[in-house]
Amino acid sequence: MMLGRSAERASIDALLAGARAGRSDALVLTGEPGIGKTTLVKYAIDNAGGMRVLTARGWEAEAEIPFAGLADLLRPVLSGLDDLPGPQAAALRSALALGPPVAGDRFSVCAATMGLLAAAAERQPLLVVVDDLQWLDASSREAVLFTGRRLQAEGIALLVATRDPADASELRSPALTLTGLSVPEVETLVRVNLDVTPEGAAARLHAATAGNPLAVIELCHEWIDPAADPAMPTGSRIERALAGRLDPLPVRTRTALVLAAAAADAGVGTLLAAARASGFGLADFAPAEQAGLVTIDARRVDFRHPLLRSVVYHGASTDERCRAHAVLAAALAEEPGDAAADARAWHLAAATLEPDEEVAAELELAAKRADQRAGYVAAARAFTHAARLSRGPDRPRRLLRAARCWQLAGHNEQVLPLLDEALPLTDDPGRRALVQHMCGHVRMWRGRPDEVLTAFTAAAEEVEQADPARAALMYSDTATPSFMVGRLDELQVAVARGYELGVRVGGRARLVATVAYAGGRALQGERAEAVRLLDEVHEELLRTDPLQRAQEMCHAALTWIWLEGYDRAAALLDRVAGAARATGALGVLPQALGIQSELHYRQGRWHDARAAAAETLRLAEETRSAHLYARFFAGRLDAVQGRAADCLRHADRTDEVADRLGIGCMPVYTGHQRALLAMSTGDTAEVIRCLEAVRALPVASHIHDPHIVPWVFDLVEAYVRAGRPGDAHNLLSSPFASGSGAWVAAAAGRCHALLADPGDMAGLFETALATALPFEKARTHLAYGERLRRAKQRAQAREHLRAALDVFDRLGAQPWADRTRTELRATGTTVAATEPALPGLTPQELQVALVVARGATNHEAAATLFLSQKTIEYHLSNIYRKANIKSRTELAVLTAAAA
Repeated sequence: MMLGRSAERASIDALLAGARAGRSDALVLTGEPGIGKTTLVKYAIDNAGGMRVLTARGWEAEAEIPFAGLADLLRPVLSGLDDLPGPQAAALRSALALGPPVAGDRFSVCAATMGLLAAAAERQPLLVVVDDLQWLDASSREAVLFTGRRLQAEGIALLVATRDPADASELRSPALTLTGLSVPEVETLVRVNLDVTPEGAAARLHAATAGNPLAVIELCHEWIDPAADPAMPTGSRIERALAGRLDPLPVRTRTALVLAAAAADAGVGTLLAAARASGFGLADFAPAEQAGLVTIDARRVDFRHPLLRSVVYHGASTDERCRAHAVLAAALAEEPGDAAADARAWHLAAATLEPDEEVAAELELAAKRADQRAGYVAAARAFTHAARLSRGPDRPRRLLRAARCWQLAGHNEQVLPLLDEALPLTDDPGRRALVQHMCGHVRMWRGRPDEVLTAFTAAAEEVEQADPARAALMYSDTATPSFMVGRLDELQVAVARGYELGVRVGGRARLVATVAYAGGRALQGERAEAVRLLDEVHEELLRTDPLQRAQEMCHAALTWIWLEGYDRAAALLDRVAGAARATGALGVLPQALGIQSELHYRQGRWHDARAAAAETLRLAEETRSAHLYARFFAGRLDAVQGRAADCLRHADRTDEVADRLGIGCMPVYTGHQRALLAMSTGDTAEVIRCLEAVRALPVASHIHDPHIVPWVFDLVEAYVRAGRPGDAHNLLSSPFASGSGAWVAAAAGRCHALLADPGDMAGLFETALATALPFEKARTHLAYGERLRRAKQRAQAREHLRAALDVFDRLGAQPWADRTRTELRATGTTVAATEPALPGLTPQELQVALVVARGATNHEAAATLFLSQKTIEYHLSNIYRKANIKSRTELAVLTAAAA
């Protein structure tokens, strides 16, 4: 029976009603064991009329079996697998052991889960229920939480019950924290469970249990002396009471229950086979069933409450538990399939207290199967346990495999202890080099990079003789963190040494080292050499697997952007992003999208840039990836498009994280970002303050190409506008402004034109207008128009100002467009306000608009953006309303006008 909980039931009713109306949402029930979460879950299921119900439950003993919970959840809708994009369907089949193993990004299964549930909801609203989430295996948990975060308009209600309140924040959904029943509600419960109710029983039980319903029920069964308070002297009140319920059972029944507790969610056939091998039968479970402690059906023997399973299992002796696991392993040996083999391996491990190579080998095979299916957490745990059961060289080898799987799972906090344990156990030079490489890589990204760079470089020096290829990779790997912390002199030395070794050994080491060295040459201002190096490997990068070489391709693309090789950068990024979207490799996608945002910004495709930056931030948070640069990309667009509060919020957050981690290069970026915001509003004094602070940063003097972070010429322009021509001339002639390339020539030309006499400015402005970058060209038109107007050449001024306005309007650079309109009005021209082509769209609406406008069907757009078709339809409806259009054709015209 259910007492009270009216507010909670109302929340569940609203969740179900929303799904029936085509909306999606998630709700998390949290609270201590026995508080009533499962009762509310049952209430939801019982009241889900007109909905299809999918359920899964976490089992403590199954937490190591990859995708066990997801298999239960998705089993009724697996007929929809064929409708998923091929790579996602293959990944999910692999994960659920329905097809051949497919190794890859662990988020491919997440994307496939979202797609499968959304497709099922097309036919009928869904209630998706996950009870005891805290015990769900990690791979299934990740897929459920990913799906829950992306629910919008599918008609899916997700109800999760968990003991951990942090699960609600991870799901970013409302949480209902259940508290105890009131005294009157306890009184009603007591009457149901006690034949005779002692005076004051409800108040005394409430005081003893804080209103926990399960505790009330169990203490009613244990309350022998009405004169005594119903309190347990030691241990958890619920566990103590549950243990007391077991005492009256026959010894054979209690022993049989240990077997059931060890079996967790094993099928009833497996359990009975193990029971028969131990001399028990189904009749031995009957007294527990009659006492209401277990339920038995055709599928399993199930304990009435998860805590009861725990009490039975942990109340048994070590010898009893080991015997139970051993007979279960023997029973599973007779069953076919990888799932039975995996379960057998874990039961053998649980039954083994000392090193045993045969058991370790079986557990390693289970780990390899999980690894092949992208069940990296389960693989890591199995490799770790196998190492614990190992002696000799197999132990460090398995520890290393475990560490690698934790790394692939995104749990770097688990990696270092395993590597630190493995290093002193091996004398093999190659393995020691690999361990040191992984240690250095993880430490650089887990803590302050500046505190571990020296040690990482020293480790590279140590392995040079034994493994020059590994040393080349290690030296090259220091490039990004060295740049981030501003130690660019050390970066140049490391990437040069890495390149020298890479060229000598060839293979992957040469490819990685060449890309890193090219970045170093670009930072040094040696553009021609950087271009030569990237040209050497460009075709090779285009031929390689974009998911295996995503990092090198992204680094090469960023360097191409610095070198103004925009088409080559686009070719590399399109390959990485396209492959990641096709396969659901969401761990790879954020880096590629972030650099695409930079490329789109420079090329004047600001709507694409904003959509890419927003998706980068969202995916980076979901995949626990670094996203400081994504914040900068988003914040810079906010600056030039007039979203001041968002710009400053991103800049403040970036500065906070960068300061904590010692990332010295970020103030160069955020200082320029804040200056762009001030330029957009005409606050010249603030521009100078921000950019003089950038100029004073040590890292700024080590970046020898002003195109990499283009602050120099903005400060020159600010000096001119502030009436400080001397400072402007000095900066223009300083090493900060030296460089080559089309952009530098154009930006420097604009600055020289601003400083020139009226009679000399025309040629300089024409030089500046030679740039192909739309925003830079529009700024030059604006500056030229301003000078012409002040020289009373109004007709010529209007020509340049109108050209500037067209570009600013197309880019959505509202503050710049407003400045230009003001200048045009000063020439005597009436200028009407222009409606933006894509007005007031959220970043996700903008993303949907761009994908659909390029010809994607709703199905294709959903697969590309890892959303459901109904969510695409929902966003399109909002887009049409905001833009006052009615068709995809009109949307294509609008986005083309904004491109």
